[in-house]
Amino acid sequence: MRLSWWSALLCSASIAAGVGALAACGPTEDEPASAETSDDEITGANNKMGLRLVYDDASGRVRATVKQKLRAGEKLVMRVRRGRLSATSQTELDCAALADAPPLPPREDVRSRKIVYDGPEVDRSLLASVYTQEWIDGNITPAMLERLSREGADAIVEACIVKDGQPRARLQTSLPYAWDTKDPNAAPTLAGRSGDVRILSSDAGAEPASAAVHSMEKYAELCVEELGDIPFFRKLADGKYETFDCRDFVGSSGPIDGIEGALVPQHVTDEYGMQVTPRECNDRDVGRHNCFAKCDAPAWAHQSCEPGPTVATAKNERGTHWTLLCRSVQGEGSERETPETLIRTKRFNDISMIGHNPRTGKTCFFQNKLFDGTDGAHVPHPGDVEKSRHVWDQPKGYCAGCHSADAFIHSPWIDGARRRDATTIVPTMGVHADFEISWNASPYSIVNREAQDRARVGGTGWERPKHLVSAEAEACTSCHRIGGGEGMARLPAWSVGEEAPSGGTSPLLPRLSDWAKRFERSHWMPPRADGITAETWPSSKYAKAARHIATCAETPTAAGCVFEDVPEVP
Repeated sequence: MRLSWWSALLCSASIAAGVGALAACGPTEDEPASAETSDDEITGANNKMGLRLVYDDASGRVRATVKQKLRAGEKLVMRVRRGRLSATSQTELDCAALADAPPLPPREDVRSRKIVYDGPEVDRSLLASVYTQEWIDGNITPAMLERLSREGADAIVEACIVKDGQPRARLQTSLPYAWDTKDPNAAPTLAGRSGDVRILSSDAGAEPASAAVHSMEKYAELCVEELGDIPFFRKLADGKYETFDCRDFVGSSGPIDGIEGALVPQHVTDEYGMQVTPRECNDRDVGRHNCFAKCDAPAWAHQSCEPGPTVATAKNERGTHWTLLCRSVQGEGSERETPETLIRTKRFNDISMIGHNPRTGKTCFFQNKLFDGTDGAHVPHPGDVEKSRHVWDQPKGYCAGCHSADAFIHSPWIDGARRRDATTIVPTMGVHADFEISWNASPYSIVNREAQDRARVGGTGWERPKHLVSAEAEACTSCHRIGGGEGMARLPAWSVGEEAPSGGTSPLLPRLSDWAKRFERSHWMPPRADGITAETWPSSKYAKAARHIATCAETPTAAGCVFEDVPEVP
């Protein structure tokens, strides 16, 4: 029977300012839906009508699937936009704000028997993370923060099935997650024409390990499969976990066995060894919180002096060591910020986590949506299908080259955080079990690295790193690797009291307190200097090695600079 125009399926292909919409309705012989449907049955990935959202990169379009054809009076509306995902944004989604569109016929998935609705074409700029290299390096301007505040960090796909103005299903997810829920074998189309829908299988199917993934939820699945469970998060069900408080080091239902956490301390000491830590913050810096103009142990990554960061660690039954770092503390307002308020707050502009198995070398890095996913009181498991996107950004590689040699980086700043036995929270070579010193043949690689690198997920950071093996650097590399990249250009120089050539507009040495400038404090590598003094340092083998490393960091092709691939297990 021919359908009248008001009962035909409506399907949007409109894209205005990156926003699309999809709508559908049609009569069926099914019984009417019950008016007693609960909100839990309406909202979220487990909605009763089986509404799912997928993105097909080959066609560049978003699609929706439902369990069965829509009933008379029901319609499907959808849009794609840049915005902000939060713990409440899905339940607060206003279905009336999603536009209707011209009618198109529905298509049926011949294998799963799901009903497939063709949706809007996606602006490809939405596929990339908003966090460029400038964000990672900390070169953040007021204009960047203003744009983030105005537009949000997330590429969002959202849809509703509505009837008589009331939602029957409501679903909001990230575009990367919609990308990963497609069938990885869906290359052939139903009829082989570019306009035909691609075959879709189970919406919840994970990508195989040999394929690239784009969402943190699906990448976390691969990481857990390879590395084991993440101890900070109690599992409730498949894809659902408790959250973790990175200030108090407890799960949402209470303490968790095996977790050690500590505040990263920050002080200011004068040349006589007397603490002169200010009671009020005396410095401001766009894009991160310094609080103090000078301090004893600046955070080396961003040259900042802030009280309040925390770090936690735990080891799971598979031997994987996990660390969770919450830093770049978000204060209560520029007129009220003091060291005390920063130590109490649970808002962190930078939340990151590392999982590393020293036996296999397999590693995963997780990074929040900087200055956007800041809730340190409710840090979600990165694989939580409902909560992950509230905090975590898309999958990351080696974090801009800083972690190019090994998973964990040490400095006086992070090593100020101590366990109950007085050892460092972050695992240290030669101190903690599983971390051997002078084992430069130890494997190290990122989970799913090759597939992620082929697809250039996130742009950069997945290529296999190299480390310096020059004989001239042996005084340093006999204990640990020194990897290429940005970390090599900065950390080795700072560890021997020199300014990094790439210090740019934010050099580290002016941040040092008078006490930290003393030779025995400014030269914290090697840990045991064998009686070397400020006078004998320039002629020492360590100083010669440091000069060679600086040369190779600035010009990797310089004479004598020899690099090899960091070993990895296939």
